[in-house]
Formats: sequence, structure tokens, C-alpha cells
Amino acid sequence: MNAPIRTTLVFTADLAVFYKAALQHAAMARALEDGLSEAEWASMRVGLSDDLVMLLDPGLMVGAGFEILQSACGESAQ
Repeated sequence: MNAPIRTTLVFTADLAVFYKAALQHAAMARALEDGLSEAEWASMRVGLSDDLVMLLDPGLMVGAGFEILQSACGESAQ
């Protein structure tokens, strides 16, 4: 049996963050749901970019037919 053909897509989005504290709080809550302790998340987190990745990158979504292989987020002041 042949392995399915894998297609790689790149998704880019520009997001505006209106409430930095709310984003940070939501990311912490997601980290805790994912089994990280507050100390573990704090040691991994560098800034808002990490908060956004924590919220938007679920990794493998069972049954959805895809897995996020890598995610990154950069910050620019506007």
C-alpha cells in the first residue's frame, strides 16, 4: 500500500493584539490545560509571540487530516 501524498501548506496571518494582558492570560490558561505548570510555561515563554503560538498551534488535530509541523511568530511595532 502506498503512503498518502503529503502536501505542505504555509499559512500567514497578520494579527493585531488589542489587549496584551488578556492574550498572556489566555495562553497561560491553555498551557495549564495542556499539562504544563505555571513554572514550566514561564520558563518557555519569551513574550507575546509565544502566547500567540500557544493559543493558535494545537499541533495534531485528531481526525482533521493535518498536523502543524512548525510554527513561529514574530513581533513588529506599529
